[in-house]
Amino acid sequence: MLPKEFRLHKDKDIKGLAKTGQTFFLPEFIIKYQKQANQDLKIGFVVSTKVDKRAVVRNKLKRQMRQAIHDKLLDIKKGHFILIIAKKKALELDFETISKQLEFALKKSKCL
Repeated sequence: MLPKEFRLHKDKDIKGLAKTGQTFFLPEFIIKYQKQANQDLKIGFVVSTKVDKRAVVRNKLKRQMRQAIHDKLLDIKKGHFILIIAKKKALELDFETISKQLEFALKKSKCL
């Protein structure tokens, strides 16, 4: 689980990031990110009911994404708001592939 100071959970922050943030697309994920001056690193995760109707499946995917980011938390640059949105194809991936995909996306978006 991510430490509390790294969680992006305020509704206005999430909506603002979704509206004005830059986007990086992968077949399995959408990464929304924005540089925030004088702010700490904040990361949020979204798995919609469009991905799967069962909460157990959505929660498992969120846990896997959180753990993949938690392992790289010290490498991610400070001052970014990051929102990771899972797509339906993400259900087909195992943990190692999720970790590699998220690392690739963060490097491409210059957050890592």
